[in-house]
Amino acid sequence: MEKHEFSSHISENLNRNLEDLFNHILEMGGLVERQFETALVALGSGDVDKATEVVLFDRVINKAEMEIDSLCAKVLARQQPTASDLRLILAAIRIAIDLERMGDEIVKIGNMVITFGKEHEAKCAELSGYIELVDISTRSNGMLKMALDSFARVSTENAGKIIQEEELIDEIFAKAMQDLKQALVEQPDQVECLMEMIIALRAAERVSDHARNVVESIIYLVKGQDMRNMDSDRLNAFLETLES
Repeated sequence: MEKHEFSSHISENLNRNLEDLFNHILEMGGLVERQFETALVALGSGDVDKATEVVLFDRVINKAEMEIDSLCAKVLARQQPTASDLRLILAAIRIAIDLERMGDEIVKIGNMVITFGKEHEAKCAELSGYIELVDISTRSNGMLKMALDSFARVSTENAGKIIQEEELIDEIFAKAMQDLKQALVEQPDQVECLMEMIIALRAAERVSDHARNVVESIIYLVKGQDMRNMDSDRLNAFLETLES
């Protein structure tokens, strides 16, 4: 499937609705990107005001998802979408859900900065797991950018890179959790702060999971292939076909 197919129908109304749907996804993705960028700034500086902005972004992102749901329902109820159109609608619903959940996870990072800034003397950067949190957050943000670029171009070109990055993030996260478990034993006076760090780390890792989900939805849109239940061997073979 290619982007020009969204505007190749006899019905101008259907063309317009599908184009609107496509653009709504990109706009929602842009909101999540801005939210994540703000979270990274807050995380790096301990800026409570920036962290508060991150939390407030969530309302706008939730509203964007509702608008996408409404538009999808409108197209399904009033028009007769073809098979390829239905793929776009289903992909849009899936992607919107993943973007909304990314927003929820990013809020948890903002909440950690707020909690540290208002309730604890400890600074994020002084705790075990901070370096890994910044690393995972930065990598997850990069995955999100690549995924949105792929959607904008209706392309599977970066699919393999994004999936490999998500698997690397899983490894970084597992190592960070081991270190934090040890820190909980060795630093009982920092238990509350360390638990906040664990929540934020898990949230950043979950963003990468949702970015991978977005890529899987893009593959479904472009190729019509549902790869969610593929084992590793089938997945690797399929990714090789995309690259070739």
